[in-house]
Amino acid sequence: MGGALARIWLTAGGLWVGTTYGWSHALSPPALVAVVAAAGALVLRRRPFSRLVAIFSVAALLGAVGAGLRTQRRSPVEAMAHGVPSCTLSGRVVEATGLGTLAAVRHLSCEGRPGIDRPGNVFLDIRGHPGGTVRAEGWLIPLTDEPFDVARRRAGGDAAFAPTTVDVQDPEGGVFALAASIRTGLRRATATLDPRAAALVQGLTLGDTDSLDPASVERFRRAGLAHLLAVSGTNVAIVLGTVALAARRLPHKLRVAAGAATLALFVLVVGPDPSVLRAAAMGGIGLIALTLNRAAEPLYALGLALIVLLGARPALVDSVGLQLSAAATAGIVLWSGGLARILPMPGLLSVPLAVTLAAQAGVAPVLIGAFGELSLIAPVANLLAVPAVAPATVLGIGAGLIGAAHPALGALAARPIAPFASWILWVGDICGEPAWAAVDVPKAAAWAVTVPLIAAAGAALRARHHGDLGAGR
Repeated sequence: MGGALARIWLTAGGLWVGTTYGWSHALSPPALVAVVAAAGALVLRRRPFSRLVAIFSVAALLGAVGAGLRTQRRSPVEAMAHGVPSCTLSGRVVEATGLGTLAAVRHLSCEGRPGIDRPGNVFLDIRGHPGGTVRAEGWLIPLTDEPFDVARRRAGGDAAFAPTTVDVQDPEGGVFALAASIRTGLRRATATLDPRAAALVQGLTLGDTDSLDPASVERFRRAGLAHLLAVSGTNVAIVLGTVALAARRLPHKLRVAAGAATLALFVLVVGPDPSVLRAAAMGGIGLIALTLNRAAEPLYALGLALIVLLGARPALVDSVGLQLSAAATAGIVLWSGGLARILPMPGLLSVPLAVTLAAQAGVAPVLIGAFGELSLIAPVANLLAVPAVAPATVLGIGAGLIGAAHPALGALAARPIAPFASWILWVGDICGEPAWAAVDVPKAAAWAVTVPLIAAAGAALRARHHGDLGAGR
């Protein structure tokens, strides 16, 4: 078991390192040959450590090659953008992200040039639903070497498009139309709530915080509750758990099918947020294990999920959201059980507090390294707010489903959300207001925090290993 876990995580780590390197460095053919030869020599030595090094090296090589191929990709739309032409395009919305809306161009017609079919992908600063259509007139803009444009290129964009006129239509049929109708149903259903409560529910369930005032967003950030304003792995677990509970009396295959359909629809509704993709990948691995009548050990599932995500979407290597999600999950798996046993309080209190402390410890290096800030009150704020998250999420999604079919009933179904949303807002306001709630920390201190956490992770893994051995005797 320990060897398999090491191989999984070395593969994930190798992909991460190789992809990071490949984005900014071209890997020459001699370097490729050298890495392959070295890995082969290590495998032939037939020593466990040598094979582990070979696994890491091959994974890093694959990551670097994959990233390198993406950076070297050139498309017609990218070439045309450098002429800064006035263009008309029609296309299909692929996804809506924090970088903008990515659209696959079906036809591009630019001034003084012949039209082109399927020339590439563009990012637009508009709101669109995946599967919808977009028609626009405006200007093609080449992507530069600025960090924002680099992120857009890595996410699949070939150029940006600044529309002067634009027409965006929702999907007309299929699962994309169903997902869009649920989003619309939720927004209509929550419109009868207090504006802040409605904005919070839309953040919890859709990751849409456009309607929440900046002061509230800032207080939530300082309180360590910013993850509640974006759809996260917690939401995926809540939704999947609710469906599993409702389907517990169904035959085995139907339970698995219900879980898979729920995961797919949820990702379509909320969008491919990195933490959602991480949780969905882990959920998918869990469903596969359930199909095979096997248990999905969380650390194995997390490592495999990272391998799948980095292989399919290398741009996620730069995602702070994915880093936070993976770190929080690892912290909970490694340390929450031990913390719950040593906390001097009843299990009803010790377990949620242990989960909160373990998650906060896991994300601390990422928060410091990315933002140079650490919330001191986050454990308390999360302990107070999290109990209201599950009912607010489930009720919100239920209101969206009902509202998609009948707006008036959806508004009625949204009313029970109000006390839960108000409680979360109150916790965010109270905990995020004090000046000492969050402190600035030098980003270099992330390493000082990481080293003891790695030691603690090693100790937790050894304890788990000895526990498994003891259980097997």
